[in-house]
Amino acid sequence: MHLLASCCVLCDAQVTGSLSLCLPCSQDLPRINVSCYRCGLPLQYALKATLCGQCQQSVPPIDYLISSLLYAYPVGYLMSQLKFKHDLTLASIFSHLLVMTLEAHYSEQSTRLPELIVPVPLHKSRLRERGFNQALEIARPLAKHFNIPLSINTLQRVNPTQAQSLLTAAERRKNLRNSFVIAQQPIAEHIVLVDDVVTTGTTVYELARLLKSSGVKTVGVWAVARAI
Repeated sequence: MHLLASCCVLCDAQVTGSLSLCLPCSQDLPRINVSCYRCGLPLQYALKATLCGQCQQSVPPIDYLISSLLYAYPVGYLMSQLKFKHDLTLASIFSHLLVMTLEAHYSEQSTRLPELIVPVPLHKSRLRERGFNQALEIARPLAKHFNIPLSINTLQRVNPTQAQSLLTAAERRKNLRNSFVIAQQPIAEHIVLVDDVVTTGTTVYELARLLKSSGVKTVGVWAVARAI
């Protein structure tokens, strides 16, 4: 059996296999070594996962956040290629990186895997415009790898909000107010939300509040990247 050769998405070097990312470029990606175990904020000087100062002052509605990469170059570039250039090979790369992070995390921790995976939903107008939900494309391989059910019907985005990247933290909260609904009552007690990048956390916090108000006990987040 011959493996097909392709080019690395960053340096154009020839790679063999299903992942279009060469080993040197993969090793150069900005990894998160230590982070706040609650909100996932990268901690530069901590030696082990701890609670950041912000979470000590105000506990967020999510119970944990696990991410692979720092939202810095070239991660932002790759995400824009996925979302706006429709390069779906990048969703596979992101899923692969997240799987490796999650396997390491759950092998070291005595925590249980979630019972249900829910990708952060897009509004139907944005979905028509883009043609796919990047969070769902990243979540599919995760669900298959960990053998966890995936639901695209639990949450629904009902308001076509302005892009969060253009807004301040206060504007993000206002922008998302009443933007999501529970479309199908979840039966799981432990749900994980999957997204490509978490910046201020406004979106996943809003979704966590909604899920917990419906009776879900534990809401975590798996994200490819986390911003400082």
